[in-house]
Amino acid sequence: WNGRWFEPRTLKDLGLVIQLGNHKPGEKCIFYTAAHSDFVVVHTNGVHNVTVWFCGCCEEEHRTQLLRTLWYPATPMNPQTATTFSCLRQFQHLNCQGKLPAYIYYTCLEIMTKSRQRIQPKWRHLKMCKRAGRGHAANGLEGTSQGELALDCPACPQPGKNLPDNWRDVPPELAFLYIIFLAIDANFRLHNRLVSTQYKSPLLGDGWAYLAPSVPYMEHIEKFVSQDNMSSCSGFAAMFLANLRNVKGLRVSGVGGVCCGRHRVWRKNGLGDLQKGERYCNIDYIFWATVNGEEHLIIVISYDISCQWSRNFWERMSEIDPHFDVKFTRTGVRFMVPKFHLRAHQSSCHFKYAFDYASGCGETHGEVIEEGWAQSNKAAGQTKEMGLGTRAMTLDDIFGFANWLNIENLDRVIAKRLVNAVKEFDEHERDFTQFDQGLEKNLGRDVLDEWKIMIEKWEEDHDNECPYEDSEQGRCIFLLQLELIGEEKAMLSAGTSGYASSPCVFVVEGIELQEAHLELFLVTNKYLTPTQQLELEKRRSALLKRINRFRSLQSMLMPRLSDVLSPEDMKHIDNPDTSHPEKIRLFLPSECGTISARNQACVAGLPMVECRLREAEALDSLEGVREGLRARTAATRFKIQNITGQVDSTRAGGVLRQIDIRIHSRKIRYRLARDALLILRGHGTWEEKLKLLKDEDVRGLNERALTKEEQAERELRIKRLGAHASHLDGDDEYLVAQGVVARVRGEKNRKLSWIWYTLKEGEISEDDPQFPIRVEWCKARARMLRWKEEVLLLTEELRRMSHYAVWKAEWWLEKMVGKENIRDDVSAEFEEGLNAYSWQQAKFQEERAVRIRDRWNQLGAHAKAVVDRIPTLPTLYIDFEDLDTTEVSRKAEEDM
Repeated sequence: WNGRWFEPRTLKDLGLVIQLGNHKPGEKCIFYTAAHSDFVVVHTNGVHNVTVWFCGCCEEEHRTQLLRTLWYPATPMNPQTATTFSCLRQFQHLNCQGKLPAYIYYTCLEIMTKSRQRIQPKWRHLKMCKRAGRGHAANGLEGTSQGELALDCPACPQPGKNLPDNWRDVPPELAFLYIIFLAIDANFRLHNRLVSTQYKSPLLGDGWAYLAPSVPYMEHIEKFVSQDNMSSCSGFAAMFLANLRNVKGLRVSGVGGVCCGRHRVWRKNGLGDLQKGERYCNIDYIFWATVNGEEHLIIVISYDISCQWSRNFWERMSEIDPHFDVKFTRTGVRFMVPKFHLRAHQSSCHFKYAFDYASGCGETHGEVIEEGWAQSNKAAGQTKEMGLGTRAMTLDDIFGFANWLNIENLDRVIAKRLVNAVKEFDEHERDFTQFDQGLEKNLGRDVLDEWKIMIEKWEEDHDNECPYEDSEQGRCIFLLQLELIGEEKAMLSAGTSGYASSPCVFVVEGIELQEAHLELFLVTNKYLTPTQQLELEKRRSALLKRINRFRSLQSMLMPRLSDVLSPEDMKHIDNPDTSHPEKIRLFLPSECGTISARNQACVAGLPMVECRLREAEALDSLEGVREGLRARTAATRFKIQNITGQVDSTRAGGVLRQIDIRIHSRKIRYRLARDALLILRGHGTWEEKLKLLKDEDVRGLNERALTKEEQAERELRIKRLGAHASHLDGDDEYLVAQGVVARVRGEKNRKLSWIWYTLKEGEISEDDPQFPIRVEWCKARARMLRWKEEVLLLTEELRRMSHYAVWKAEWWLEKMVGKENIRDDVSAEFEEGLNAYSWQQAKFQEERAVRIRDRWNQLGAHAKAVVDRIPTLPTLYIDFEDLDTTEVSRKAEEDM
């Protein structure tokens, strides 16, 4: 007690000395030996620093004296840590009965030492009210407003708490600093059985914390009893889990949630129960409940099905709140898809909903909510059988604890991100500047300005031409799929279709699986680190699941396949090598041998469907080869004219290698498609357009094939240089692709590769690479701007955290007895307790503000100087390891 509040002190600070040995209480051994100055005892109520004296009167070893005291030493020699027998006994029971890991148990003891958490439902509720200052309020618990008990994210923009007074009037180019990012998702693990009733398990504080208020929420849901789940263009199966699972006997099939999209802090009233899958009515109300009553310049929403949820969004919101479009204008709400989920969407979503090309979003990825679910899923087992009220209070406490644990270490997490962002911005800014200046010399600033205007128009209206989108590779096979599906629908309408499944879907799945086989083969054909090996096994597992689904379709459309395959080939179906799914043969119609075998194995018309799709695949792959060659030509030309020095040349060489890998992949895919087409169709006039693609045919417009003498010379040089053969693409301008040289020498002997014969008039020009260069310039500019925005956002977030702590300290000081709206009808003892708690909380916030300011002000100033491109900046050294005080903070950092 310091006169105002209780400060945390260890037993050692209080003067407690534990004398071991056979001495009476209060008796000191005159020959004692002091233990280590930082001796730690782990007990059932926490982790304690104590002063320990070993007895010198007896001949017992130190570890024996500890064991006689019922303390188990951590080491047999010179122990510095001991665990009480009662603590070990308690852990053993919890581990055997509840399977609680030792690390989790010790983490709980550490947290208990700091916060003294308890877990009874009413205790949870009362502690949340106490920490929100409701015990000080004149109107008591009855005056608690919706979401008041929830912890705010101190790094997100909070008007009136951590924003400057003129934040509404900032210029448009800085408005992104005050964007609030929200991540939305559903979790089908946190379901709840239809047990107990509201009368047996009443809900205390409905809507006061993280769960949406149940009464208005259910009134809204009752209006949409027949509404179906949201559809999705995504390949993920999460949208269909509710339909596939047995929801009989469940009160709740899952939970929908909203957290801040950059820091994973759960939002007030941002959680709601799902009754029947992930429906519009549920997510709409949860989103509205968490933003209701707030003011924001721009809201960026990250949702894995934003492409569907954003449709008719404003109409649905107006049904909940008629003034919603006035509070948040239509330009003030933007919809994005998290980066990991985006790849599974249709190509039309890849740019419109991408964080990478959205101005003001920095390097936000939007996947943080998945990390939050990973933590809360551990509570699924215990909440499944709880009553309504107990479950709600438990979830409020669990999500609140997750927020507290997250916020405790958030400034350090943001600082580490800022250090990385400064490095990335500096690198991308220098690369883009060099790229931009080189293009300005060759193309002129007017061309680059036109590209910039094109970007600005697309950002204003995504219906305009997308500057980031490559040429429409895969368009042939896409259009053919539409045509085939249309034919199947017509046959169904006429009653002439006897297929159990779609032949088009089956063949396309097989073609895509072959491409996945190729990608995995390229990955496995090199040394892998443990992290890469783990990623490979994940991809293999996903591929194996896709093959199993493919087999089920194959059994319907190729029912007599076993009659035409040899026993050796049948092993790929009956006993496949599951450890290497990329080696499993699929046996599409083109792999069935003769025409009679195909007709016997397949349903009528299936070989012709594959034939048409293979032709489209070959055309698309050939266009992909040409596109890669254009990019390679432009990149090589730029490297020769603008890149100097070993570092930049090495980086440019890496870019060229990536382009060559893409070309090689398209080349292999073309050959596979052409071989399948040759088997299905036989020789014919189609071979004039789709010729045999040799290695020497894969060359750009300004490249020629090597002569035999040059090829022999190159092989000798590679053999002589060995590991240093990569330097061949320097002075002599040899490309990685074998048999091709970039320098246009011996012009009279140069012949154009046949792959360019099908181009339209005017396309065969050495200036043709402008299109891929424009795409690369736009993407390089976007990368540079996103990292610049990330640096500024992180700097602003650190500032906001410090200012929020100052505001919170002042807020607690206003909770003193006698202040406005604070109860004053209390006894002297009660008044002392209320004021002591206010002083204590204010001191905690004040210390946090000082800590953040002292730790990171220099880093923030350095980051802004880097963005402003101030030359000759001194190197800033930060040792993050010295800032790790507990294992809890390290764990929180790993989670983030």
